Amino acid sequence: MENKSGILGMFLTTLIFAGILFLGLSRIDPRTSQLTGFIFVTLALFLFVWALLGTCMLAVRRIRKKDRAIAVSLRQASFLSTVVVVALYLSRFELLTWWNTGILIVAVVLIEVFFIGKEETFTSS
Repeated sequence: MENKSGILGMFLTTLIFAGILFLGLSRIDPRTSQLTGFIFVTLALFLFVWALLGTCMLAVRRIRKKDRAIAVSLRQASFLSTVVVVALYLSRFELLTWWNTGILIVAVVLIEVFFIGKEETFTSS
């Protein structure tokens, strides 16, 4: 899939997930709802942030004319959206500190370095 069609598809996906998140937040209060409502809002938030970050990463790579796979952008967007959602919930429970944020970021960087190393070993073989 070309990056241009990938960007368009991800933009449409972002709009769909934004609608789902808006619907969930307008009908469900995650603080007072049952477990299913909490999971729905959290999943909708994760998917929206994932699609938004993935679209932005694909667009930046298209502008910079990088021929990296779309899967790399989506993988990195999933890691970053996980960090955003975890940081938001840590902040909600007043547990977010600078070292928690640092640990989250270092963990994501180490995981990404692991995947980049695996990609290089597969391409050099």
